[in-house]
Amino acid sequence: MSKVMQKLQQGIVLGLMVGAIAACQSATTTEEPANTPATEPATEPAEVTESAPSSSAPTTTSDAKTAPATVASSADPAAEPKAPTPKPIPDLPAECANPETQTAMNTCAQSEYDQADVRLNNTYQAVKATVSGEKVNQLVEAEEAWITYRDLYCDFVQSQFAGGSMQPLVYHSCMTQLTQNRTALLDQTAPSPLSFAAADQDLNTVYQDLQTILSPQEQDQLIDAQLAWIDYRDVHCVFEGGDTSVCMATVTVFQTQHLQAQIASRSL
Repeated sequence: MSKVMQKLQQGIVLGLMVGAIAACQSATTTEEPANTPATEPATEPAEVTESAPSSSAPTTTSDAKTAPATVASSADPAAEPKAPTPKPIPDLPAECANPETQTAMNTCAQSEYDQADVRLNNTYQAVKATVSGEKVNQLVEAEEAWITYRDLYCDFVQSQFAGGSMQPLVYHSCMTQLTQNRTALLDQTAPSPLSFAAADQDLNTVYQDLQTILSPQEQDQLIDAQLAWIDYRDVHCVFEGGDTSVCMATVTVFQTQHLQAQIASRSL
């Protein structure tokens, strides 16, 4: 507009000035207003991630509980989550082929647990990649409950050898066994017993038998571990879905075997 005024001051013909003003006004009316708020919603929802539980055990790496898995929108098949690449299973130290000292046996027991833990991590992540929504929450809750039970139970088991040279061996052997059981449940390779009622009765009998040979302090430890196990059993079988009595029977058989082993060990 300033150019038009300059031309007017320089004596440009009035008709040219009017035409220039009209053209300027026309251009102004077609210009888009600035800072117009967007009205279109995002076409894709934000990805939902779940942090997996972490272990409190001193040697647990438990990537199964630390590496988050993304839950993709079911409306976008191409975005469905994929299981992460399984981590390699660590080799056992060479001395584990024939451990001859207590120190070597302790080291090998921890190495065997490390192997079991990686296998569980791989299985957990593979299962987690196949579920979404509330199922992810249920899986995470079950894993957290299992970790609590595992730690309490193996603390109870190792208490028999507290301060002794065998304590690390006993502790890591317990951790390995429970971890292998957890892996079998997640990949559904655990054998299914016929009846939960029968499995539960067997467990109650073995539990009471074990309590009779424990010190008061050990009895309290076992009670804490057993209560944590019940919590784990229940939330795991909610995640499994279907006929929960089959799931509960399977988990119960594993616990009965553990307690039977404790009776044998503490009766020597």
